[in-house]
Amino acid sequence: MLGVLGFLEYLQFVHEAFELAQLFYLFFLLFLVPPGLVVLSGLRDSVRSLYHRLTGERPETESYYADDDPRHWIEMAYEPGALKKLQILLILVHPNIAVRGIFQVAGAIVALVRHGSQLPRPETYESTVEYRLPFDGEWTVVNGSPDKRYSHSWFPVRQRYAHDFVITDEDGRTHDGSGGLDSFYCFDEPILAPADGTVVRAKDGHRDHHRTTGWIDPLQYRLAGNYVVIEHADGEYSFLAHLKKGSVRVTPGEHVERGQEIGRCGHSGNSSEPHLHFHVQDHRIPYVGAGLPVQFVAATDHPELARNERAKTYVHCGQTVTSNLPPDV
Repeated sequence: MLGVLGFLEYLQFVHEAFELAQLFYLFFLLFLVPPGLVVLSGLRDSVRSLYHRLTGERPETESYYADDDPRHWIEMAYEPGALKKLQILLILVHPNIAVRGIFQVAGAIVALVRHGSQLPRPETYESTVEYRLPFDGEWTVVNGSPDKRYSHSWFPVRQRYAHDFVITDEDGRTHDGSGGLDSFYCFDEPILAPADGTVVRAKDGHRDHHRTTGWIDPLQYRLAGNYVVIEHADGEYSFLAHLKKGSVRVTPGEHVERGQEIGRCGHSGNSSEPHLHFHVQDHRIPYVGAGLPVQFVAATDHPELARNERAKTYVHCGQTVTSNLPPDV
């Protein structure tokens, strides 16, 4: 941002001192720092990979996550590589991502102003809406937690308490290894309304990216891909994203009931592999909402609660969760 001040040099006709503004152009070089670090990291990984292939040694860990991370047991489909890490350059120059990024920043400022810089926190916010998990069966939380250390992304603020859900097998893998979208256990699984409400936004038609090993879809035009926004009580809005193309079954203005199918899990938009993105915010316009920390009814690490037992709890990354609710609840 300081680099922009360099353009003040064009005011030299007002006073010659504006010529010094050219020094601010040097700040544009800071844009090279993130991709530079990524390149070095990618080269390091490539050298390590080559070393392991030549020596036949196995890496210390096959996990994408560190050993002390609660997700260390999860094996995603991401395949590391120097070129793949260079995708950060695409993020910097991709018109859609760049514009959406500006909206994210501007929206965050609006959210901060609306809340007087005191955004909702688990210690101070308690929702009156009873949310169920937006799916049936057993899923894994691969991103997200009310704990800042494992937040989905502390910025943008609307995704501060978001979660990414996948399905894993007994070995912690998200796919069966056969390749393609259908090899992912969560792909095309029904996604359900987490609570009663009215649909305020529903977007479909975005393709599911055919690459699933961490490549960014260069043709994406919506970061969320196909998504649905549902308005619930007390001005809370649930946001369900990356749905499968052609699967969205609801339209704006339609009333939905908790547990009703609204679409299917997909791989559309800014998605590294098939998964469901879910968060709750306090505004119907996606970019200006602040994320809300919500608990889920009868969400457990393992389905041990009796079917008629009710409980509300936060869910954290690394957990395996299930709604464990009767069909009519």
